[in-house]
Amino acid sequence: MVRELFGIRSRIKRHRVLTFLLVVYGWSWGWDAVYLAFGWWETLPVYINTFPRQWGLPIGAVVVVWASDVPLRGWLGRVLQWRFHPGLSLGALALPVLVTNVQPVLAAIGGGTLRYSPPAPLSLLLGFFLLNVLLFGGVEEFGWRGFLQRQFQGRLSVFSAGLAVGVLWWAWHLPLFLGHPNFTADPLFLLQYTTFVLGASTVLGALVNATDGGVLPAVGMHASINVGAVLGGSGGVLDGMVSLGFVVGSGAWWLVTAALVALYGRSMIPGSTLEPLSEPSGRPGPSRQSPPRSVQNRR
Repeated sequence: MVRELFGIRSRIKRHRVLTFLLVVYGWSWGWDAVYLAFGWWETLPVYINTFPRQWGLPIGAVVVVWASDVPLRGWLGRVLQWRFHPGLSLGALALPVLVTNVQPVLAAIGGGTLRYSPPAPLSLLLGFFLLNVLLFGGVEEFGWRGFLQRQFQGRLSVFSAGLAVGVLWWAWHLPLFLGHPNFTADPLFLLQYTTFVLGASTVLGALVNATDGGVLPAVGMHASINVGAVLGGSGGVLDGMVSLGFVVGSGAWWLVTAALVALYGRSMIPGSTLEPLSEPSGRPGPSRQSPPRSVQNRR
């Protein structure tokens, strides 16, 4: 039994990213199949009709860390660190609010109307935000950014790693296009959604580097994204423009990315030092005594 357990851990150590993805996609897509088979996407309330597919991410990360040379408690201590500059945490929460509410403001410019129009009472929105932090979308960050981003940064820059994570994050949502009410196979929606996911992934990747691997600000940002807009705008000169949602809603994340790349290059923040988990035996790994390789020199 001990020998078999050791063999499993050894195989996981040799194939960390693959193991992580197999656990994540297996768990999440398995639940998607159950939801699709029983029609739960249509019958359950929209704010809970994806649970618990999100938990494939932290489960996958924990499985791989358990098999690594890094103590699970040490990894959890790093990803759960909470002492950050208040401006960093507030910015992580405020950026999605700004991005999602700029579009209705622009739609009202030029003679239109702008109104406070939340999708639910404020108390319910706050509850939905907290549910996202504790149970829903926010917990994804323990896997995407807490594990996979840093694994990819062993070979890639922060920017390229964020894009790579974004592609996998996008693909992870694919089963939802089969029947979830929030997703549609309309080409324009697909383009807008793809642009958003890839852009937001690069920003979230930069954020987890700014926090030295701590994911709590990214959890808050992800939860804030899922809350959506609280303003409604219509009747302006830009209202009804097909490109408005694409350029403002999805493109805004790329504007943030472009600004960070312009300032700091492909590392996106100054002095990023995130590294993968310690390398398996027999493979060269980054020396603890030598300074980390600059992410600006990576692809």
